[in-house]
Amino acid sequence: PYPQLLYQHFDKGNWEQAVRLCRYVKMPEMWASLAAMAIHSRALDTVEIALAAIEEVDKVQFVAHINKQPDDVLKSAELALFCKRPDEALNILLQNKRMYRAIKMNIRLHRWNDALDLATKHQTHVDTVLAYRQQHLQQMKHVETNMQFKQWASQLEFDWDTVKKKIALEKEAEERNAAAA
Repeated sequence: PYPQLLYQHFDKGNWEQAVRLCRYVKMPEMWASLAAMAIHSRALDTVEIALAAIEEVDKVQFVAHINKQPDDVLKSAELALFCKRPDEALNILLQNKRMYRAIKMNIRLHRWNDALDLATKHQTHVDTVLAYRQQHLQQMKHVETNMQFKQWASQLEFDWDTVKKKIALEKEAEERNAAAA
């Protein structure tokens, strides 16, 4: 009877009652089901509670990261990424003209060529891609072998201070736009 009760709470959007039921039943399967239902409904606070109950710390941290995003576009993109739909996440960012975030998501996914292609196509943040690529290669103790990256690195001067300033400006603009909306 408990799964059916949980579904009824989900169907009505009654998340507090669903959480109470899971706390009473104390079954990891119920918490996992609640997390899945809450993700589907974008009830991120409930997702956090459910994932914490089954000790999925990394997922709790990622959902907290999603909650901190300044607007719905970024939340939608990060949620799509969380649900293992990276192409959908990138499309959300690109459709909403969030070039920096799309480039950065490609970097986070280690889609280096896609990040560089996007940066060069839109003529923005090429230095950001090169800087992150260089940092990644240094951390991995590798040397650059990709000819496209070698060519851009030889043509373009970049330094972390400039890159950090550009990123800060992008994030400030996002905050302003989110506050104005």
